[in-house]
Amino acid sequence: MIDLNAAKLDTLKGATLIYQGRPCRIIEVLEEGPALVLEELEGREIQANQYNEPNRRAPRIHSVGLLNVRRDGLNPLLEGLEALL
Repeated sequence: MIDLNAAKLDTLKGATLIYQGRPCRIIEVLEEGPALVLEELEGREIQANQYNEPNRRAPRIHSVGLLNVRRDGLNPLLEGLEALL
């Protein structure tokens, strides 16, 4: 089992890693789960306003679980995460 305490998780903010082949920055660490909130560094998507009209280009955001399905190791989709811990 991996030791993931709050202090260690907090140090991940601002770090970069690869998620699904795309470079991403960790913008938030959610202790419940635990999970990471990632912002893609390349590419933007069109974001709609409250009336569903195209409004602006914004980075893609992903919320990804930190652990694998069995919860006994790190999520294999997060390339480079092991080096950060």
